[in-house]
Amino acid sequence: MKRIQYSVWKKETNNAGGKAKNDAFDIALGLDFAPSYKPSEQRIIRVAQQYLSMQKFRGADAVFMQYPAVDFRLLSRFIKCIESVPCSIALIHDLRIIQGLGTDEGVDEISLLNKFRYVISHNRHMTEFLLKNGCKCNIIELELFDYLHDINREVKGRAGDGSVAFAGNLVKSTFISKLSDVKNVKFNLYGNKGESDFSSAANIDYKGSLPSDEIVYGLEGDYGLVWDGDSVETCSGKNGEYLRFNNPHKLSLYIASGKPVITWSQSAVADFVKSNGIGICVDSLKDLEYLDLSGLYEGFCSNISDIKEKISRGYYLSTAIDKCLNF
Repeated sequence: MKRIQYSVWKKETNNAGGKAKNDAFDIALGLDFAPSYKPSEQRIIRVAQQYLSMQKFRGADAVFMQYPAVDFRLLSRFIKCIESVPCSIALIHDLRIIQGLGTDEGVDEISLLNKFRYVISHNRHMTEFLLKNGCKCNIIELELFDYLHDINREVKGRAGDGSVAFAGNLVKSTFISKLSDVKNVKFNLYGNKGESDFSSAANIDYKGSLPSDEIVYGLEGDYGLVWDGDSVETCSGKNGEYLRFNNPHKLSLYIASGKPVITWSQSAVADFVKSNGIGICVDSLKDLEYLDLSGLYEGFCSNISDIKEKISRGYYLSTAIDKCLNF
């Protein structure tokens, strides 16, 4: 069977988005999806490579693409080349239509996804959105993004103080500026902070920005936080509302780090957190003030270890792709 995947430019981005796409590329490669081209370091050459590689998809038995991964104008050309491919698979990373951002060219994302035979959705909430908005292709649910890492390499152990780690784009996550309103909880922050200054907040410790392949071993704190928006009392605004549908890759980072998770009770990943017993779901971060975080910790750890092992070897994406190939 001739299997091809649309190549991604693998570079260190110090954020979860880059790690997610790099890992998906490697997992698909392990399933014999050959890259369509070897990306150049120079952007102008990569654009040419993308155009020239399109013809390789004609005659393939199975094609795997990460969405969105290319310019929408290039994507339209790609779609034409896979029309006769028996098994075309699109892994969704983000949907701008849900984020409320729209596409730069006014492209109808659902119509584009309908050109694929299979779409890999994050979870049942995203699946319901897709179906409600006219998605007609077969939908497979990922459940959780994998996080390839060395399962035998030591990670930071328990701090013992109920501290909470948050990794991500700290400039985008504006709720960070209000973490000082959450009493008796210490927060360790990782990521790009831009011009933000946390020195006046006694409960915030900025730890810097670490490469996505290294942060998993150096993340400090008892818990990992999945939260977004502009408030600590709920997940509000476009970024907060997006949590109702997507699986943030930071959830996988925390599991890979062996940490229980704290998330918004109305987030899509709350289902996974509750059903697997790996953390706490709250309506407001201020609810943490009344919880014995240190005492609750041990009850989650044994449940995390099995999932940590799975994401270290690409179990979730491999399973989803296998379902597409054998649908």
